[in-house]
Formats: sequence, C-alpha cells, structure tokens
Amino acid sequence: MKILVIGNIGFDLMAPYLRSEGIETSLVITTPEPLNAEYADNAYFFDSDTDFWPLIELALDEKVDAVISISGPDVANLRDGYVRDTLEKQFGIPVLANPLEAVQIAANKERTKEFLKKHGFPVTEGKIITSKAEAFEVADEYGYPLVLKLVDHSGGTGMKVARNRFELIKSLAVADRLLVEKYADGPEFSVEVLNYGGRTLPLLPVFKGYTNYQCLHPMERVKIAPAPISEIDTAKLRSLARDVIRTLNVQPTGDIDIVWSNGGPKILEINPRFGGVTALSMAASGITSYHALVDMLLGRWNSRDYRFNRHYAADIPIFSDIEIENAKNLLNLDGVFRVKIQKLSQTTGRVALKAKTIQELLDTARQVANLCNCADCLAELRSLPRKLEVAVV
Repeated sequence: MKILVIGNIGFDLMAPYLRSEGIETSLVITTPEPLNAEYADNAYFFDSDTDFWPLIELALDEKVDAVISISGPDVANLRDGYVRDTLEKQFGIPVLANPLEAVQIAANKERTKEFLKKHGFPVTEGKIITSKAEAFEVADEYGYPLVLKLVDHSGGTGMKVARNRFELIKSLAVADRLLVEKYADGPEFSVEVLNYGGRTLPLLPVFKGYTNYQCLHPMERVKIAPAPISEIDTAKLRSLARDVIRTLNVQPTGDIDIVWSNGGPKILEINPRFGGVTALSMAASGITSYHALVDMLLGRWNSRDYRFNRHYAADIPIFSDIEIENAKNLLNLDGVFRVKIQKLSQTTGRVALKAKTIQELLDTARQVANLCNCADCLAELRSLPRKLEVAVV
C-alpha cells in the first residue's frame, strides 16, 4: 500500500507506525527546514495553502492508494477539503481529511457562530459589524471590553480587545467586516477530539491560561494538561467538545476552544485540524493521535480500543532564537516530548514536556528554561494550577 501524506508536522510520529504496517509514503512538506522529511520514502516541498490541484496531480502521478491530511492552518484544510472532494468523487481514491463543508463552516467565525447557535451550544455573544455606527451600537448593547476578530482567520490572528471607545475606533481599522464579541473573562481550555466512522474520542482538556487584553497567541502561552480541574468538569468539557465535533462532522480530528466564564463553559472556536494543543493532548492522554489516523485509514479505528495513560504535561514557549541543532538537543532531554519551531510575533517555537509526576515535570521545565533563557515561563508554569483552582471554583 502507498499513501500520500499532506503536511509534515507530526509525521515523525506517524512514519514508524506506517512502516510497521508495510505502507510506503510520499510526504508533502509544508514548512521550511522540516525536522522529519527523512522519515518518508519520497518527499516534495509545497508552499501554497490554497492551490489544491497540484496535490491531486501528485497523488495521481505517485499512484497512491489513499491520502492523509495532517495540515495545520484552516486555509490549508480548506485546500485539502477540495483535494478530498475531487479525488474521492472523480478518481475513487480515499482521502482522510476534513469534509469540505465542515471546514468551510469552522474556518469562518460568522458561520461558526451561526452553527453553534442553531444547534443550541453555549457560545459567546457576538455580532458582525461593517461600520463604526454598527460597532457603537454593539458597544452600547454589550458594554466594554469588546473583542474584535477577523471573520476568516484563526489562532487569534488579528484579534483586538477594545476597552473603551477610543480603542474600539482604533481596532476597526484592521478590516471592513469584523466579528465583535462581548469579552468573556475566565480560563481557556482546548479539547482535541478524534472522530471517524461514528466513533468519537475526546482527549483530556488542555488549560491555556486566561483570556487577556494583550491577545497573546495561544502558542505564546504556557499551557498544562490535563487541566487541573475536577473529574466532573473534565467530563463536562470533553462531552461538550465531542458533541460539537460530531454535530459538525469534523473528522478525522479537530479541537474546540472553550472559555469558562460566568454561567459556565462557552465555545470560542472550532478548529477542523490538528492544532496547537495536539502535542500536549497526546502527552497527557497517552494516546498518539497520528497512530489513530493510520488505524482509521486501515479500517480498524474503534475509540473503545484506546485507553488513557495519564501523564502530567506542559507546553513552554521559546522566546529567543533557536537553531535546528539546538532544537534537536532539546529533544535529547529526559521529559521533552516534542519541539516545534514556529516563528510568531513574540516567540520562535515551543517545547512540550511529559512526566509521571509534577516534580519530574518541573525538573525538565527548569532545564528547558535554562537552555532557552525563559525563567518567566518556569514561574508561570508553577503558578498555573493554583490560579486555576481559584478561577474554576
């Protein structure tokens, strides 16, 4: 059997499992300086998040039996939705990627909110505005602070918080059409969900810190998993995420961003893809999501066959420049689970940690903080569980 894998992040975890099944792989590399291209039988660099036809031609030229998408950005998942639609309908080649309709909804904040309201899911209040006058009307209705989001962007891109009329006017300059939401104060969580063929498995919730006026990208925060909340609240978050993913038919994987504000959990976003919490979800739950996708492809996916093997896990952002070789050195530290190089506005990457005890986790975090010059991250990691206990109660 031969498959095409679109997206290289996480492929190093998937490749040994594919090889053990005797599956040949052609890999579509989508990031510069990949750490894992050598694991594929063939590799091709592709730098467009929107052009889907070359991927169809590549699948046909390689004569693959199936395709798996592990792409990251929502726009790339839209592209892969078209790949699935075309290859399955026109050429009969199975594609493990999110259905196009599901991605079109999840990748658009206006349609996401409409979908959530239609199906009765708890959601933050918000309206689309196209002018200053409409923005002022929403401000009069909701009060300050307000959150302004680009309708077709994910991961906090372009998000602003306006605490008064002056900041609102300034924030309106980013686009002609914006989603304006009532600010929801509280801890944020993400829950990754594996879903395929009517079988669904929500992994353990990740705690991502608190909503903040600085609009820090989630990947620029210290995060921990499993979220240090009660088993009842853990079950509530997992159940909510499972129901959303099932209803929208996000598959094979997606994650749900949730804020626990006054009145309980409210959904912030649906991410139809592997997201920024994937490494942390896998580390805390003891389930390798990339292996699950292979099981889906081979027709043996059954969520009941997977059992949690719980660990303590944390995600620490890297603020200083880091070379590829140094990233590989980090991977040699005991307790380091994953290293990802990703340049954002303030950070250059992040390190996921995994340990059996809190003390082991903190010991590894101390070594990482020393290597990456991030003492503040270690202090934040120490304080998160105590802050959360107070917030959720």
